[in-house]
Amino acid sequence: MDSRSPAEILLSRLANVRRTAGGWRADCPNGHRSKGTLAITEETDGRLLLHCHAGCTVFEVLAAVDLSPSTLFPNRLAESVTPEMRAAARSRFRLVAVGAAVGVLAREAAVVELAACQIAGGESLTAEDIRRLHIATDRIHDVREVLQ
Repeated sequence: MDSRSPAEILLSRLANVRRTAGGWRADCPNGHRSKGTLAITEETDGRLLLHCHAGCTVFEVLAAVDLSPSTLFPNRLAESVTPEMRAAARSRFRLVAVGAAVGVLAREAAVVELAACQIAGGESLTAEDIRRLHIATDRIHDVREVLQ
């Protein structure tokens, strides 16, 4: 049996992990072009909450690093977890998700702005530019879903 915490186990299998105010950010192991799409929050009881801003489910993220959902829990959840505690956990996670979504929005807005400046300057967009612009708009729409 592994004596490490769920966070230590998961984080050791992710790339480009960095600490944030609400937990960690890392690259999703499913290989998205965007960096830092995976938000990880650790609850006071050691449980982990995951959210991939590129749209992967928790199961897809865990499968990519060869872990099971039970890894996210240090032990069985206590029956003493109250609805208020659950609401507080959801609220904390939502704050992390909103912060991450705003970061994605800022990066993708910069792509759109660069394309607009290029067009305004009389330059054409290459096929690669257009492909990247489509990705940016898809991600902006994804952020809208997160923020609703």
